[in-house]
Amino acid sequence: MSEHLDEGTAPCSECGAVLPAGGDCWDRVHELLEIEARLLPGIDDVETGMRAHYFAIATYQLQHPSRLTTAAVAQLRDGVRRMLASDPPPIDHLRRQVRGFAEGPRRVTRRASAGDRAHVPHWPTRWTMTATDVIGRPDAEYADTVGDWARRTLDDLDGLGP
Repeated sequence: MSEHLDEGTAPCSECGAVLPAGGDCWDRVHELLEIEARLLPGIDDVETGMRAHYFAIATYQLQHPSRLTTAAVAQLRDGVRRMLASDPPPIDHLRRQVRGFAEGPRRVTRRASAGDRAHVPHWPTRWTMTATDVIGRPDAEYADTVGDWARRTLDDLDGLGP
């Protein structure tokens, strides 16, 4: 899925998607959350809704690793992989693990200049699918689309090796 740059637009330095007019890529997270606010309350299967939210936030962060430590990025990558497995653990189990990791002695965020990816020097800056692609799909497809986004992101990362 690709976008083309019109005159006066710029790509996000971390994911390659066209930046929102007058904004930055972080605005996409707010757009994803708006979709969730409209859609997820109507999903009967709470697990599906919570998994969709996890995929959206974790996948966004994997494509924008500058704000996270190397350990936090590795934790997210592993969590997404486990959630995409043929027999994933319950999302509550993963959420407890993530909370334990984030509240533990390790730092999960890093202090660096915006877009600084020195801690992940070989990480992609162009992805097969980005948050922009998810936002462009119908709301009714959201849960499946964020799962597809997570899967494609892992495939892009797996092309790099461990």
